[in-house]
Amino acid sequence: MEENINKVVLEIASKAQVVVDIVIRNLYERTADVDFLATDDDIRRFILHSAQESAPGEAVVELRRITRRLAEYRDKYSVYEEIMILDTAGNVLAHLDEANPVNRSADPLIQRTLQTDNYVETFHATDLRPHLTRALIYSRKIEDADGGRPIGVLCLCFRFENEMAGIFHSLKGKDDKSVMLLLDKGGTVVASSDEDHVHLGRKLEMVLDEPYRIVDFAGREYLAKTCATTGYQGYMGPGWYGHVMVPVASAFRQANGHSLDAIDKDVLAGVMAHTGTFCPALNDIAKGADTINLSLRRVVWNGQIMAAGKRGDLLKLKSILQQISETGDRTSNVFANSIRDLYETVISSSLQDVQFISRLMIDIMDRNLYERANDCRWWALASDIRRIMAKGADSDEDRRKMGGILEYINGLYTVYTRLFVYDTAGTIVAASNLHRDGVAAVGKKIDSAFLPQVLSLQTTQHYCVSPFEETWLYGGRPTYIYNAAIRHPEEGAKVVGGIGIVFDAAPEFNAMLAGALPKKDGAFALFAERGGRIIASTAEDYPIGSRLRLEREFFSLPNGEGMSRIVTLNGHYYVVGCTTSFGYREYKNSGDYQNDVLAFVFVPLGKEVGERGDSPAVPPDLSQSNGKGGDVVELATFMVAGKLYGIPAADVVEAVDPGRLAPMTGSRRYLCGMITFQGSNREDSGIVPVINLRVLFDAEHREPDQHSQIVIIRSDDGLLGLMVDDLYAVPEFEASRLETLPDSFKSDAGYISAIIKPAADDKDRILPIIDPRRVFQAAQKKA
Repeated sequence: MEENINKVVLEIASKAQVVVDIVIRNLYERTADVDFLATDDDIRRFILHSAQESAPGEAVVELRRITRRLAEYRDKYSVYEEIMILDTAGNVLAHLDEANPVNRSADPLIQRTLQTDNYVETFHATDLRPHLTRALIYSRKIEDADGGRPIGVLCLCFRFENEMAGIFHSLKGKDDKSVMLLLDKGGTVVASSDEDHVHLGRKLEMVLDEPYRIVDFAGREYLAKTCATTGYQGYMGPGWYGHVMVPVASAFRQANGHSLDAIDKDVLAGVMAHTGTFCPALNDIAKGADTINLSLRRVVWNGQIMAAGKRGDLLKLKSILQQISETGDRTSNVFANSIRDLYETVISSSLQDVQFISRLMIDIMDRNLYERANDCRWWALASDIRRIMAKGADSDEDRRKMGGILEYINGLYTVYTRLFVYDTAGTIVAASNLHRDGVAAVGKKIDSAFLPQVLSLQTTQHYCVSPFEETWLYGGRPTYIYNAAIRHPEEGAKVVGGIGIVFDAAPEFNAMLAGALPKKDGAFALFAERGGRIIASTAEDYPIGSRLRLEREFFSLPNGEGMSRIVTLNGHYYVVGCTTSFGYREYKNSGDYQNDVLAFVFVPLGKEVGERGDSPAVPPDLSQSNGKGGDVVELATFMVAGKLYGIPAADVVEAVDPGRLAPMTGSRRYLCGMITFQGSNREDSGIVPVINLRVLFDAEHREPDQHSQIVIIRSDDGLLGLMVDDLYAVPEFEASRLETLPDSFKSDAGYISAIIKPAADDKDRILPIIDPRRVFQAAQKKA
């Protein structure tokens, strides 16, 4: 119950966190947009021109010019549904949405914006967007470039409902019954993945300080979780919360999907060796069940030894013990199947979690790089840069002016280390240098192989991106450089140069990965190309530029698809989740740009288990007596080093737990200790030395485990203990199958005195029989 609840809670908590954090990361970019666009010289000139008396025809021309410029901005930053320019009195001077018949606004946000030296973020009903119940608007006062006095207000209206619908769609899984919500500070619903079920404006009970809570809503019970945003670079947004509810009645219906069946058997066996690390309670259950079963097997084995060679009532004991053994096997299977189901739940929860996180990471990357594609295209439209490049940028004053513009932009958009403008020959004529890294870019040439792509871009909507490769523009490190063509201000088809923006890939990609990485020791994440080349990493062992060696199926995933597996990597087991990039809005989805990247998340399960020895080997299923009478041979059988051996049952006293073993300091290697044994009579009692049969057999040394047993046998020199890897059974064989070794071979046979010959359907399988007298003699020969 706990593990199934944990699995559901992990899923809803992850979704609740992502619902709020994804939108907050998006809105952070909007704060930079409005700050920058409010300083646009074309907008300033338009406002000042509107305040002057001019001929009607001239005013119309200016309005069309600024409307085209605002449309260019909206085409590139497609997250905005409306852009508005107002004067200080609230009169609308220009806007884009023709279906929005607004001429003047009395919204207090106008005066509030004019009185604030920063952006203003508002989310409410407004006369600026009268057809909406509420609008998310980023506003900023526009100041005169000369005197700094307020001359107007810029409003960027975010496509809030469209954005939230996209987020909800990307998080909604198949047969997902959960409802994803965005709540305000008071718990009121501001966005819903199912408005028919949970209406906007409905107030809900928030669950912030508990892992989950069962809440009542509309007559049904739900598991619910609320998460506050973690923010982004100090920005916390409008104070919203992510909230997810899943009906209790359907929360646990989803099957695990046979997660363990897809895992390589050897890998699964190795992972199970670490259950004490990733699920201690489940490990304790498994150990307890195994201990019970092993104890029962020892009881049955000892009972069979006691009944060996007997008739009468003790003969009945054999039948009873057989039934007990069969019942024990069935019980063991019930435990094994139940425990496997529990492992399925635990592992499937981990597999589900890492795949979800990888999807979040690649989504963050695509959204971030969407902004980079927008930035380069918009800055290529800067009027002063276009004018200077059109006339040739032939004066120091012009180049200084462009350098100042680039430095100002770079100061606002710190995800770039440098912005640079170059002419049609590829010579850089102006550049910024955010980190003052000592690289003098002006006068140098850009990559000549890349220049023709920039010069051949067809429209202001087109851009191109360099491969992820080392460049002197980024200090010899690899990164992406986004480029757009700079066009003549009067002849739009004529390209007069280009602008390049150098993405600060190392810290930005690392922040994307680290921000979503599970808080587990040894966990790490990567961005990699389809060929396996790593372009970002949180792990020193997997540096940028190296190759990630995983199965090909990871790298052949279709765009937007993900998978999770358990893999072995560099001597460790990992749960790994992977998702291929799927773009954001038109970015990577409109034929504009092709660059598939995959996000990988690795969570360690433990060190790889090497060769696990030969004890798990399955013993041969030798044909036994048919029980129809005749002479029989009864043998006590056990496993040593992966092989089955027998010893006459009459020579066996009992099998005991090796936990009673006491070491013998300074003894020979073959003696692993001694025990005090109390048998049913005086002859079968006393201090018993224990011989490690693995040493006698020259097998690989291995410490005793929970399967190991000590078999007490009788010899001419008294009682002797044999440390074996596992007990098997006490079967009967026809006496005719017993064959003593030839006298010519006995001197070299060591501790083997006879064998059980194979029956007709045993093929070539034989059962070696150990002579207790020879065991002691052979042991004495060991160093």
